[in-house]
Amino acid sequence: MRQLMIQVPRGNGKAAIDIAKSHNGSNLARFEGNADEPIDIVMVHVSNREVGKVIEELQNLPKVYITLIPTALMALQPPASEPPQQVVDVEERSPIETLLLMFGFV
Repeated sequence: MRQLMIQVPRGNGKAAIDIAKSHNGSNLARFEGNADEPIDIVMVHVSNREVGKVIEELQNLPKVYITLIPTALMALQPPASEPPQQVVDVEERSPIETLLLMFGFV
């Protein structure tokens, strides 16, 4: 799992959440912020194999900025008795992470 932090103009956060949901994103959050203009900040957790697809779709949103957190995450959901089953979903790096690694960005 990888965490993406997405910044879009206010009112576009729901579209970012919908994109993540369409790729089985989990632990989704949206909150308002202010930069040069009002913005929505969206945090999503997606499978490594879906990172590139999500980023590709996010590019269709206006003035989108994406931060990829390049460390593995375990996005857990209750009940507390199920983490062992959730943690076994370990995946390779996404293709975009491999490319960023090759060029020394990660």
